[in-house]
Amino acid sequence: MGASVKQSGGDEAAPVAEINVTPLVDVMLVLLIIFMVSMPAMMNQLVIEIPKKSSTPPPLNVKPKPTMYVLVDDAGAYYLQFGLDGVPEPVLFEELPAKLIAKADEYSKELVYVKAAPRIDYGRVVLLIETMGKTGYEKVALDKNESAIPLDAPAAPAA
Repeated sequence: MGASVKQSGGDEAAPVAEINVTPLVDVMLVLLIIFMVSMPAMMNQLVIEIPKKSSTPPPLNVKPKPTMYVLVDDAGAYYLQFGLDGVPEPVLFEELPAKLIAKADEYSKELVYVKAAPRIDYGRVVLLIETMGKTGYEKVALDKNESAIPLDAPAAPAA
């Protein structure tokens, strides 16, 4: 490390208040190398399941099971909906674990969508996903599908 000294006309040398850039660049390059080496190790911990494409078409006489949606509207009311064209069924939050357990035989291994209003408190959505995990649902996804329920419509009071 070096320090520059400014020579003035007198006998006394005064230090110059300048940033020495060389140590800063050295530290930044070391950090860059550390992140470049450690990033592939961190990426191996992320598990991603990619669905496999089926080569056989589904049978014509078998109707697929409707997708399950758990919805939260702007007022904080909870709903269960089966399929996009299904009618949302209002559910009190206290009754939600019992209703989820009742449907767990059919849907606990399936992908279940949680759809919340854009202005709803984030904590409510986290609590809902935690409740779903505790009742046995393994695959929960957030859905942005606007056709599932009109969430901006006022809802029946069910908190």
